[in-house]
Amino acid sequence: MLHFSCDGCGKPLGDDRYVLRIEAYPAFDPEQLQESDLDVDHLQEIAQTLAEVDECETSPEDEHRSRQYRFDLCAACHKKFLRDPLGRDAHRRLDFSNN
Repeated sequence: MLHFSCDGCGKPLGDDRYVLRIEAYPAFDPEQLQESDLDVDHLQEIAQTLAEVDECETSPEDEHRSRQYRFDLCAACHKKFLRDPLGRDAHRRLDFSNN
């Protein structure tokens, strides 16, 4: 049997858990499509990409690729996420001393 814990607070989860999935990827503006983009040999690009994958090295291009995340949350952390998905309120609550 699988046991889940909340990725937000660490609390053990039962049947009342929420799954949060986040995907981040570079935006594409179709207005920036140019005639030269349509002349690209896609099969050649695929072959080149497969060759790069075989090398198993990470490149700076990896930072710009799509990323997917999955989190299991308890009801309380789920509510917190829905109220402030980007965590902006948490940053505002930080109060540093003037020492």
